[in-house]
Amino acid sequence: MVSAGWAIELSPIVTKAESRIVAQQPASLAAEPDRRSTHPKIELLNPGAEPRQQLRLEPAINVKQARVITLKIERGTSVNAQSSPALKLPGAVMTFETKVTKIDANGDIHYEFFFANADIAGDTANFPATAIDALRSQLKKMVGVKGSFIMDNRSFDKGGKFIYPEGVDSQLKQQFQQISKEQLSLPLPAEAVGKGAKWRVFSASNFNGINVNNIVTYELTGLQDGVVTLNSSIEQQANPQNLTRPQLPAGATLTLKSFVGQGGGEFIIRLDQLQPVRFIMSFNSHTEIVLKNPGNPEELTFKTQMSMEMTLDSK
Repeated sequence: MVSAGWAIELSPIVTKAESRIVAQQPASLAAEPDRRSTHPKIELLNPGAEPRQQLRLEPAINVKQARVITLKIERGTSVNAQSSPALKLPGAVMTFETKVTKIDANGDIHYEFFFANADIAGDTANFPATAIDALRSQLKKMVGVKGSFIMDNRSFDKGGKFIYPEGVDSQLKQQFQQISKEQLSLPLPAEAVGKGAKWRVFSASNFNGINVNNIVTYELTGLQDGVVTLNSSIEQQANPQNLTRPQLPAGATLTLKSFVGQGGGEFIIRLDQLQPVRFIMSFNSHTEIVLKNPGNPEELTFKTQMSMEMTLDSK
């Protein structure tokens, strides 16, 4: 799901590099991504008005797309109720390219993916040069990652693999594994739909041991000449659960008390192209994690509020 997908999936890559800037939240407590998501399920809520049609992707072979994603994040953190001011982190701009290589008789789409560029953007005057350099270095490691994948004509992932440049570390490989093809796409309903149609997409993800439930609701606001306009609302939630981190000392426990996220956005897709041609979305989340060290009766409660804005544009 491009909304709850790329936005949520990319943010750990950016915030990991920015952890040197946000010293209030130890990097060891940040959830590193681990790709173990379930296949999304779609529920049609309203078929919409007549005329209706089935929404199916039908790109031609050799169709290329270049997309630029801009990500802006603001974070506030407290430890045992001692809060730090919200901090606007340097933005990230990332460019990726896709090319359709084959179309099967059943409509399955084979395509190539290439991460062409990544850099920081916006005002960085209030941040130490060493922190900016660290962020830029982390983002630049993404450049050159490529892969070959398959999705069906309703935008469901059907497999593939990434190919990494020499020298890419295992953490970055793990992060890219969960920027999956499901997250680069937008699942479409099986039924014919018209203007005003609504459908809901359910999925479950795992971010380094944190089980998260995702619900995205779409409303079809425009359909003309193969151009589809959608509004979306996003809900994410995680139940209380024990977490494991290799950085924790022996005997220490880490517990997720709560995670709630909400957001929404607007999408424009062309049925003759593989990916959306534009989207803009915002997302807010609240996380509470408790750390308990052996031999110390005091618990450390970390609370993080994050707001994120994300846009995707054709290049």
